[in-house]
Amino acid sequence: MHSLRYCFIFLAFAGIILASCKKDEEENPPVLALKSEVTFTTDGVYLQNHIVKFGIIAEGKSANITNLTIKCKNKQGEKTILDEGYNVQQLNITKIIQNVWGDSLTWIISVMDRNRQKVSLSLKTYDTTVSYNPIHSFENIVLGMQANTQYGSFLNPFIPTVYTTTNATLNQANVDVLMYYYVASGTPSYTFSSAGDYDAPVYFPSLTSWTTKNYTDWDYATQVSISAFDQAMNDSLLSAAFHSGSGISSRKYKYAAAGQVIPFKTSSGKKGLIKVKEVSAQQENGWVKFDLKIQQ
Repeated sequence: MHSLRYCFIFLAFAGIILASCKKDEEENPPVLALKSEVTFTTDGVYLQNHIVKFGIIAEGKSANITNLTIKCKNKQGEKTILDEGYNVQQLNITKIIQNVWGDSLTWIISVMDRNRQKVSLSLKTYDTTVSYNPIHSFENIVLGMQANTQYGSFLNPFIPTVYTTTNATLNQANVDVLMYYYVASGTPSYTFSSAGDYDAPVYFPSLTSWTTKNYTDWDYATQVSISAFDQAMNDSLLSAAFHSGSGISSRKYKYAAAGQVIPFKTSSGKKGLIKVKEVSAQQENGWVKFDLKIQQ
């Protein structure tokens, strides 16, 4: 009888040890909080000047923080505004966003760690004075690749004016867009870029002597429909469509093809959209025809 009792005691003790070990091995999700100081956006506030300012604090408990997303939900649905990758144990950052999505919004902020443990929080904001600004709209712009002798490769998107290589050198400060052809991973690519792209001088050697090299940021992840582009009469879509950050934007936009709508932002902070209408055969003397809308 004593042996049986000791056996039960031993098994119970072993169970406690195993449960304790299992608990120690559990993966804890990250911790997420928002700063509540008066300068930051908090739940239920009315926005000032249409600006959302989030002070985000996060900490990985069992693994490093690897991802931050900010989504915005209105009557039309939910949209990802920011999606950034990290590899840090702690995150303490400020994100400032221009509101163009409406007067009553729900914001969802999420972080995920390397173990794919995710935590989110949400808050509402109000903005009864949302207004939109006018845009420039242009049709049938044609840019040539680096060996094209009929069409220039450089663009001032605000007029618009297409420059040859020689004229572009004389108007460096006005050039925000250029195009070149190259083969990427074995696939021919008509590529939107800018003088600030460090690869651009490979195709236009004269850029090495430029003193002003405007950098344009290209969003290659956000999807914009042709119909949305065609219906845009102010900068609401332009502002909402462009996103920057790790894994979303780039110094170039490769594989330009008919039917694509490409968001971009110039070095002066103006956001725009390019709708590719037609492309020639993929070669160094080819060309691309497109429509363009950009903030004034």
